[in-house]
Amino acid sequence: MTPKIKINVKNISRVPISKKMIYELVNSLLVAVDQNSIDVNIIFTDDIELKKLNAQFRDKDKFTDILTFPFDNSMNFLDHSNLINSQDGDIYIAINQTLNQAKDKKISHSLELKHLILHGILHLFKYDHVGIDDELLSIEESILGINIH
Repeated sequence: MTPKIKINVKNISRVPISKKMIYELVNSLLVAVDQNSIDVNIIFTDDIELKKLNAQFRDKDKFTDILTFPFDNSMNFLDHSNLINSQDGDIYIAINQTLNQAKDKKISHSLELKHLILHGILHLFKYDHVGIDDELLSIEESILGINIH
């Protein structure tokens, strides 16, 4: 059965990745983790906005590359979310932070973004970090075909 994928993207023109590339990536992930659907909002934003969200929702007043917010009936939606529908959750990705990480890792910005999109969706599917060789990292690397960590 072909997975049902619904992705809403905000500010994609600011990053070197297309919506088509995101769909292909997410399709590969759904097949790999035996899921049949996803409805996600991916918001590319600036580092300051993500730092504010990190402080507000995680009590961590520091920069981060990605925040994942699973859909929850009791959760008040974030400002950007009222512009687009949400089902499984919202993924916020900091553009400049990810660009710097890509440079540090000596990989393309596109590859770093793909990695983080996979990472965020896996968190929506309740995968978490268990150890240095955890399943979440293994799934990401198997889909990307490269050791990204």
